[in-house]
Amino acid sequence: MSIDYHVKNSVAWATLNRPEALNAFDIPDLEALLSVFRNAKADDAVRVLVIAATGRAFSVGADIKAMEKMAEADFSKAASLYQILALEARNLDKPILGAINGFAFGGGLEVALMCDLRIAGRSAKLGLPDAQLGFSPTGGLTYLLVRMVGLTRAMDMALTTDTLSAEESERVGLVSRVVEDDGLQQETEALAERIAAFPKTGLRNIKRAFYMAAESNFASTLVLEEAYDADCFRSDDTQEQLRLFIESRRNKKKS
Repeated sequence: MSIDYHVKNSVAWATLNRPEALNAFDIPDLEALLSVFRNAKADDAVRVLVIAATGRAFSVGADIKAMEKMAEADFSKAASLYQILALEARNLDKPILGAINGFAFGGGLEVALMCDLRIAGRSAKLGLPDAQLGFSPTGGLTYLLVRMVGLTRAMDMALTTDTLSAEESERVGLVSRVVEDDGLQQETEALAERIAAFPKTGLRNIKRAFYMAAESNFASTLVLEEAYDADCFRSDDTQEQLRLFIESRRNKKKS
């Protein structure tokens, strides 16, 4: 898969560009996406990563034609890459936004759920067709989906293979917002750049704190929150934002 990658206004854009195959993933595609995560992590100029796609689909998941020719070792490698991608996404201390156009099925939904926020075009469809072919989800989906929509809804999606519309996905918490299809790029760009303008230490610690809180208890969360907030206070970018905010308030009072 060709993944178009560029950085603009502190936002890295990774656009899946294999529209003729509905952006299905084979092993080289998964390896390319892994490089995207690692490049975004290493680049200090990047504050936010966006995963988007061209054509009629975000991604329909595994490339079935490629899978048909796979030996078991190749299949195991592909499955392992989904697991590595899930860990890389979680350990990337920068927000990841997914711009969901069209279909996000199977492995495509797995990649979408690795994002911290998902913005869906109104015609988007999200689902898990794995059971039809006798497979089960990877990429951390069984862990993530349950925490997003609850066990009953997650099992219903997996066992029935029913798809959800964008509106239903927003209602159950699978996506964070729904926009018109022709505004998906623009709305995602505006949101990504707004987030990227915030101090990076705060963004890093917000992502860390929320995921740790989701997996921890209340008392431990209180300790983590205090430590992360102190870390934010010590950072130069937060101190600069404080100075600018106080200065702007003083100027307002004078005028």
